[in-house]
Amino acid sequence: MKLHQLRALVAVADQGSIIGASRALFVSQPAITKAIRELESDIGITLLARSVSGVTLTSTGASLLRRARLIVGEFARAEEQMAMERGALEGTVTVGVTPISALTLLPGAYERFRQDMPHIRVRFLEQPPSTLLDSLRQGTLDFALATSSEVVSDPSIQCVEIATFPMAFAVRQNGLLADATSLKDLCDAEWLYSDTTSAYPAYLAELFGQHGLPAPRRMTLCTSQALLYSLAATVDAVVAWSSHALGSVNVRGQFCKLEFIQTSRDSKLRLMQRESAILTRPSEYFIRCITDAANA
Repeated sequence: MKLHQLRALVAVADQGSIIGASRALFVSQPAITKAIRELESDIGITLLARSVSGVTLTSTGASLLRRARLIVGEFARAEEQMAMERGALEGTVTVGVTPISALTLLPGAYERFRQDMPHIRVRFLEQPPSTLLDSLRQGTLDFALATSSEVVSDPSIQCVEIATFPMAFAVRQNGLLADATSLKDLCDAEWLYSDTTSAYPAYLAELFGQHGLPAPRRMTLCTSQALLYSLAATVDAVVAWSSHALGSVNVRGQFCKLEFIQTSRDSKLRLMQRESAILTRPSEYFIRCITDAANA
């Protein structure tokens, strides 16, 4: 197996066609086709299923793709690291985030990183936990941030807890729910949340059950932070945020925190990396910016 063959396989998988792969890699279509056929010949297994509608990966192709992404990604990082050793100011850091984590320490840490490394390209990819973990395994992310409720135990992923934020519940300042004084007033309310696991609905059921109340029936999952904010500012609903995130979105005082909801539930922010991953210098510095922000 050769590097250009693995790059061709990754490009075909990402673009969904030979034509797309050739455009992405700036080579001819015959060059992509030749690279894939040589790779299939070298390993003795068909990797692509070809049809009039295009190409798809075989099960073997999908299996090889995971390692091919890791190899291609690590080679690109090695090239960037050596370029920086020669004095180049360019490079790329790719950070995975889950919806909740994006509203915590990341904006402030990014501001410091951008001031000190203005020429480094940064890519923030918001992904659900399962996709984020798979991206870390395949090396397409340098590191990721997620809350503890979203983290799945995986020995191939290193997780370090870096911050803890109390949970806060809020409603529109001028909405119908702003006058609520107890959980009983919120039984028929709509509850918006972004935790993609089953932990949050279970938590609400337990919280209401402790007060002899039935669990809320109107619970709406929204993984888009932009849409969650828009809905929270438009409709009468109770929204769960970390206290830090609530402070970030409530700069104009449009939300009212429900102080009567007493909870010991916290949102724990975790830094995630692939086990034994070798980080580039910009990635290491970005992580330092995040951990410094957590310790401030």
